[in-house]
Amino acid sequence: MSTIQEIIACPLCRKTIAEVPQQCNTCHNSFQQELAKIPSVVDLTDKALQRQTENSVTETKPLRTELFRSPIVSFLYERILPPLWAVGLRNTGGIDAEFRLCTEFLGQNPGIVADVSCGTGIMARRLVKWGRCEQILALDYSETMLTELQQQMQLEGISPSEIIIIRADVEALPLAPNSIDAIYAGAAMHCWNNATEGIRNIYQALRPGGKLLATTFLKPYPSIVFQFFSPEELRHIVLTAGFHSDDVQVQASGFYGIIKCIK
Repeated sequence: MSTIQEIIACPLCRKTIAEVPQQCNTCHNSFQQELAKIPSVVDLTDKALQRQTENSVTETKPLRTELFRSPIVSFLYERILPPLWAVGLRNTGGIDAEFRLCTEFLGQNPGIVADVSCGTGIMARRLVKWGRCEQILALDYSETMLTELQQQMQLEGISPSEIIIIRADVEALPLAPNSIDAIYAGAAMHCWNNATEGIRNIYQALRPGGKLLATTFLKPYPSIVFQFFSPEELRHIVLTAGFHSDDVQVQASGFYGIIKCIK
């Protein structure tokens, strides 16, 4: 419980459970009520908590974000995309290669790790089996992706206590400042509504010395539904967020971008 108290923050009042007063005038205790549902999926999107306070709020996200809330997409994401990634859609070697990239960068004792925009938790589940993380959080905006994650955890024998599952918006990330040791955001930035804001929130959540590994697709893929970037644009985004240029690496592997940052 101490981990939860220290690292999960309300996206409305921006306080952790230990800091929220008995009667919060911002979130009106909806944060505490939602957090009490752990180890079930908790909805810590700002819009969901605002609805609980009886304010009428409509969720409006671009298609590149809303697309992944479809149950069909969640089903295909888990079963169809990994073999396509393995033959080069994502990177040569697919998720196996990305897992090696992730663990090599995180090191042998990665501490508290958040898989942001986790999808069905393919990386989060592998990190559990790796067995070297102090705590793993899996966050995604799509409730259907998180439902698929729960089902896969059950099939693979992963206990609900091994991954804290949170529905969250990267633009209102429910993580306390300086609370996370490492964040992985795999093939995600091109799906976000505002990548600059998302990386800024990730930077704030990382502890000093904390690591970010992010991957995304690059131009010349056309930005019709998804927002693609050049390596130079990705570097500008992470520097704008606060990362120091000496601690930033942006690599291009074909049309696939790899970002490594240390706070």
